[in-house]
Amino acid sequence: MFFPKRYNYIVAEDPASYATPSIEPEHIFSSRKDIVEARKKLLKQWIFTILQLWIVTFLISTLYLGSGHNPNRYTTNLDVAIVNFDGGQAGNYFLNGFEQSPPGNYTLHWRYKSPSDFDNNVDNTQNYVEGGKVWAIVSLLPNTTLLINETLSAFINATTALTSPFISTSNIIVQYESGRNAFTINNFVLPAIRAAIETANTQYGQVLRTELINELYSSSTSSNNRNEQLVNTFQLGSLLVNPFSAHYQDLHPGSPYVGLLLFCPNQSRI
Repeated sequence: MFFPKRYNYIVAEDPASYATPSIEPEHIFSSRKDIVEARKKLLKQWIFTILQLWIVTFLISTLYLGSGHNPNRYTTNLDVAIVNFDGGQAGNYFLNGFEQSPPGNYTLHWRYKSPSDFDNNVDNTQNYVEGGKVWAIVSLLPNTTLLINETLSAFINATTALTSPFISTSNIIVQYESGRNAFTINNFVLPAIRAAIETANTQYGQVLRTELINELYSSSTSSNNRNEQLVNTFQLGSLLVNPFSAHYQDLHPGSPYVGLLLFCPNQSRI
């Protein structure tokens, strides 16, 4: 028996026949309960973040601004070691320069050390700085007095005019680490050391000039090389004005690594 095929039809309703609900957008200042709670939470987080940022900014500013506050009072807390490896006349004026350093920022905590503390070896002084025991160490090299006296004698007693001027080699070594705190090193430590060395130069230079004048005066009637003496003494200008010449050695530079790449092209790079 043949049964005819049946089809089912579904009548779709027109969507336009339904009423579209009216929904207004909610803003942050809405009075809806959940929005109010979210607004309070957001406000608390914002205030908490601002306070944290302000505290960090305040602490950083305090560190930098406080480092320059009332420096005359706190520079005496900066330890700098002074070592006299010479032990002669030059060594005495070397120490006097630091003992008579100007007041205020130019007076640090000078710690006078014996050469025996470093096994009488200038090379061992570097460890004292690298170990963090002092901010810097100033060392007068051995035989400084002997070399200066021999130089004076050579120029005074020369029988011929010397053509080469006297070149003063560094007899003071100043070792420090700017990487420890470049602001403190450049603004307080190094200026005080330079001022003390300048004081020593002034005092010792005056003594050397007096000794030279006396030597020339005592030999004025008996010397056969008077002209050579006078000519040669002009070659001693740098020695008579600055008998102490310092070499500054930064053991740990505080310059940025990028700066080292730009300005030290001959140095090996990592």
